[in-house]
Amino acid sequence: MTGWALTLLVPSALWALGHVLSGRTAAQPTFAASGVAGFFAPAGQLRWLGRPFPEQLVAWVVSVVAWAGAFVIRDAQVFVAFGLIGAGWGLALGLKALRAGVPQPAPVAAPEPRSTARGESRGEAEEPGFSLELPCPTCGAALAVPVYHRMARCEFCASVHLVAGRPDTLVVVIPDLVTSEGALKTAVVKHFSHRHYLKLYDQRVRPLIPDSGFGPDEHGRDVTMLTPDRTAALVNAVEAEVALAAEAYAARIAPRLTVRAWRRFLAPYWHRFGTLYQAAFGRDAEGLKRMEFAVATIEGSVAASNAPLPPMGKLSYLRALRPLLGAPEAAVPALPVEFGAEEIDRKLQQLSRRSTELPVKAIALHATLVPEVVALVYRPWHLASVELDGERLELLVDGGAGAVEGEAPVFDVAARPLADVQGEAPTLSPSRCPECGADLPFAPDAEAHLCRNCYRLVTMRGSRWVSLPYLHEEPQAGRWLAPFWRFPLRLRTAGGELIVDLSHLTDGIDGTYDQIGDRPQVQQEFFVPAFRTRVSKAGVRLYRRLWPLVRGGPRELTGERFTPARPPERVVDITLPAPEARVFARVYLALAFTQRDLARAQVKMVRERFLAGQLEGDPTLTYLSLPEELVAPFASVFGRARLAALEQLEGRPGPDA
Repeated sequence: MTGWALTLLVPSALWALGHVLSGRTAAQPTFAASGVAGFFAPAGQLRWLGRPFPEQLVAWVVSVVAWAGAFVIRDAQVFVAFGLIGAGWGLALGLKALRAGVPQPAPVAAPEPRSTARGESRGEAEEPGFSLELPCPTCGAALAVPVYHRMARCEFCASVHLVAGRPDTLVVVIPDLVTSEGALKTAVVKHFSHRHYLKLYDQRVRPLIPDSGFGPDEHGRDVTMLTPDRTAALVNAVEAEVALAAEAYAARIAPRLTVRAWRRFLAPYWHRFGTLYQAAFGRDAEGLKRMEFAVATIEGSVAASNAPLPPMGKLSYLRALRPLLGAPEAAVPALPVEFGAEEIDRKLQQLSRRSTELPVKAIALHATLVPEVVALVYRPWHLASVELDGERLELLVDGGAGAVEGEAPVFDVAARPLADVQGEAPTLSPSRCPECGADLPFAPDAEAHLCRNCYRLVTMRGSRWVSLPYLHEEPQAGRWLAPFWRFPLRLRTAGGELIVDLSHLTDGIDGTYDQIGDRPQVQQEFFVPAFRTRVSKAGVRLYRRLWPLVRGGPRELTGERFTPARPPERVVDITLPAPEARVFARVYLALAFTQRDLARAQVKMVRERFLAGQLEGDPTLTYLSLPEELVAPFASVFGRARLAALEQLEGRPGPDA
């Protein structure tokens, strides 16, 4: 019995130790240590390295068999055989980590200045905002929860939770990777090694690539065209030689580098992101007048102090930020907050007045920014005075990236301890329907949740549940039920006129009613999608296809909940709340105008009757039945819109949305 107890206890304890190490240190085991850890505790090593839970579980089973050989059947061959399996596994992961640490070859073009947003990516996976580190209520694992998500799933124990109690302003800190003099010295050595690498690259690799040897690829970008005697294999070989030389240089200077002085402090920044809705009257490429709209996510940061430090940049691609309350960084002295959140709001409002991705040359523009998340972000910085071979250098080190930013600015660092750390962090609560107790379907960015057991629609307001009424069409086979906000058409123009009839809005945009004559207005309704799309251009295409189906007209709606007798087959999640839907509705109405309506329209009339108008009335949440062939092709883009473009708005090239 004791043997079996030890067989289960030892691998489990070592697995738990890996969990503890993963939360307390960012260091990775060395290649040799990977083999040793894999032999004795493969599950713990995989947890330390952040491998998926199923992989950890398989490693735990291998470890149990190995320790059973030691404690139960007392067969050393079994213990060694399964231990070697774990050791081989560990060495493979260690080799992968070792290769990842080798400096990457420099680009053929001149190296660009390092961005202040480390790890920035322009791929299709871009997401707005940043992640917040929250503990899993079930197992205690640290979860990286994007700030716009309303649900989270723990990869360690597979539990699902709702995000509750999010404050109006998040007070967070970027985890500091430089927590000791040794870590600081490592960052400085990497800096000198990288500079040496670039120097050798210019001397040895760049001459192998002829200046005239560039040509465009199918996307119009310049790519290297190597001559026959200067093959890619030769260039790669020289690049590898340069990388090894840079590593050797780092090993030589590390013992000679001395840290003479080191000061650590936090600097505050305001960060906010939200959604920008734009409608524009203008001319297309053929010179025809058109009304168009666009939706984009916008993100920005501004310094909250006067210190001459680099700007924040985007936080979307950093590791998860921590709530400052209770974080180890809360004990680090911080610069005072000298500017309020209105600074970031002013910047984003100014940027929102510029055109983003509208397919027309705008003559008149209506833009509304709906701010969502505001955060006071404390960023760790280090002022380091180092000496190498008698040369004294003053460096500024970015603690969040663990890398040298450049020469230290000259200023009086008036950092003081944070006397009273404010700001409560969101919490995670069980994802269960408050009425029937059933598990709610996992929908990370859903604003409201439709229970698939009792079909109650619920949402979390602060830390309490609220039930939402809804109307719906009856479910039908082969059709999707998508949420819409049903608005009464009540558009108050800048001149005070109330338009309640769509034909009076579109036909009267040119100042006459030549299409409808003197027909009186009839109160109408229109439906606005209550779901976001991850890619804005694809979303606009979908919304355009939906407009003829949902612009109004009679529909058979019921106020009763869905029933288990006729459950809906496919339901699109609600990801757009009512206040933001009102803003979206203003630009969504741009689809109502045809070229015939706009042919004689003048800018003054368009501004007064549409762009400067205000939408009145409260919406009702409604599920409409839509053909599967219309909705299914767009299913992969439902969710939060991708980050578009603070860079585009500021005139810098940005990712396509």
